Formats: sequence, C-alpha cells, structure tokens
Amino acid sequence: MTIPIRRRTLLQRAAGAAATAAIGFPHVARAAEPLVINSYGGPFEKFMRDEIIPVFEKETGIKTTLDIGLAKDWLATLRASGPENPPYDVLMVNAIWAALMRTEGFFEPLPIAEIPNMKDLYPVARQPDDNGVIAWMQPIGVAYRTDLVKAAPSSWKDLWNPEFKNQIGLYTITNTAGMMFLLMIAKIYGGSEYKTDVAFDEIVKLKPFNQVDFSGTMETLLTRGEVMVGPLDFPAVARLKLKGADLAMNLPPEGSFMFDQMFNMLKGSKKKAQGYQWINFMLRPDNQLKWVKDFYVTPCSQAVTIPDDLKPLIPLSGDRMKDIVIFDWDTANKNRDKIIDRWNKEMA
Repeated sequence: MTIPIRRRTLLQRAAGAAATAAIGFPHVARAAEPLVINSYGGPFEKFMRDEIIPVFEKETGIKTTLDIGLAKDWLATLRASGPENPPYDVLMVNAIWAALMRTEGFFEPLPIAEIPNMKDLYPVARQPDDNGVIAWMQPIGVAYRTDLVKAAPSSWKDLWNPEFKNQIGLYTITNTAGMMFLLMIAKIYGGSEYKTDVAFDEIVKLKPFNQVDFSGTMETLLTRGEVMVGPLDFPAVARLKLKGADLAMNLPPEGSFMFDQMFNMLKGSKKKAQGYQWINFMLRPDNQLKWVKDFYVTPCSQAVTIPDDLKPLIPLSGDRMKDIVIFDWDTANKNRDKIIDRWNKEMA
C-alpha cells in the first residue's frame, strides 16, 4: 500500500536511518524501507495512486512511499539531508530544478542497460550522459481567447501587437515558465538565450501586464476574459476547450518551450535497482499512453501511438518534437538570483 509522506516526516526518516546505521543495523532498516518517490498533489496524485502505482507494485513486488509536494519542498528536504543520505530514491522534477540539484551532486547518470525503455525516447528527452530523463512534456505556446482577439497571435512576437496592450498575462519569474519566456525572448530578439538584458528591454514594453504564479491562475484569467493572450501549456488548453472555453493556441514559428517531468536517480539511494525499475516503468509505452489519455501530455517515447481523436489536442509529435527549445539550465541558473532581482524591480 502506498503511504503519503511529507517534508517533516522525510527529515525524521533521514535522521532515523542515520541513527540506525550508527548503532550497527543499517541493512535491517534499509530492507524494511519502501522505494521513496514523489508526486504533485491534486488530480496528479490521484492518478498516480489509482492508475500507476498499483500496477507497478503488483508487477514488480516493490512497495513504494509517495511524497506529495512541490519542487521547493523536495529541494529543501534534499539539501537538509545531503547527497549521501537522501530521503528519496527517485526524484521527478522540472529540468530547471534538476539542473540545480545535479550541480550540487545529488544525481547520477542512468544506465540504459537497466532502463531499456530509454532507447525509444526522442533525443530531446535525454540529458547529456543520461543524467536524468524526461518522461513526458507539456509544450507551451501562445494561448488566446478566440472570441476576443481580432487577429489570432501565432508568434511570440505577436504579444507586442497594439491590440493586446494591457490584455496580456505572463508568469512570474520564479515560475519555470516565466524564466523560459525570458530566455525565449532573449533568443528571439538578442540572438541568444544569454542576452537577457535585451529580453528585459523588450518585455518592459509590454507593461502593464498581469503576472501569475502558476498555470491555474493563467487559466482563470483567460477563461474569465481578464486577459486575451498569454503563454499556456497545450494540455491546459485542451482541457479548457473540452469544457467549452473559447480558447485556442498556436505553435510559434520560433519554437515552443515546455513544462517537463524529468526523472532523476539519487546518488545516495540504497535502492537503485528498484529505482531503475520505476523509471523504466514510467517510460514504458502503455504507461505513457495513460498520461496522454488523461492529461493530454506529449509522450517522450517514440513507441507511443497517439490516438487519432487526441491528435488535435496533442500537436507535437514525431518530427515536430524538434520544435521544442531546450535551454542550458546550468548556465541560466548561474544568473538566476540576479535575473529574479531585476524582474522584481522592473516588472512589478
């Protein structure tokens, strides 16, 4: 049975494991411990508990413990425990956060011999040296209200059209999508994602604009008509359209960036063999298809066939996966604090 745990429990568990090892019984304690994995809450957690984890446990005999939270919680917990004694075995997190923890020495490369489903992935899903792997993604494009705009935006540059003045929604810079938008604008107007000064000069021209902290807020602003246009992920647009919202999205010719779910092996995990099985299970085509059907995500396995009725809702696949823009998070994160500080001063 999968049992939820949260940050305080994880810290207590890490301390308890260290104490047990100190008195000479580490193997007994580890043998009794389940594989510790993580999940977001809400519908995501429910789907994991109802559709994914029971099948994994039945097929493998591996018991799991599921920690519910957000990236900030998981990163804080890991830093409190240290790389050698992590309270997780496998961590699922966006690439921007994975890059931070990889730099701090928490992760290690994934052996393809232990995770054979990696061989079927699109190149965009595999990291250098296979130090982390993306299971699925939510491409982000230009979403707009079909009943409110006169000319449908198709390019990121269209956000600067006079028609949309005072009617734009953007993510805060601390949201992954906010940082990716800044880097994309730097790439478009400055020729490089590192030309963030150019991006700031362009984005400030969009003021005043609504800022949102997460996608749910962007969805609300768009459906209420409080903004006409803004970045949003395709699964969110698909879900809202199916509910009758006057909403559409275009794939910008400059490329789309993405929310992603990257799976990483903790270097200090004592259950790596079981962790490899978990990652391989999540990359398996039939399990990827489950996420496609329920969350309209873009699968990273080339072995997945998207059903015909879902293809209009999931426009990126096959050769179009090349349209996903990948950012160098190791470099971008070096300037993260400076960028956040400037955004908060100039875009308030």
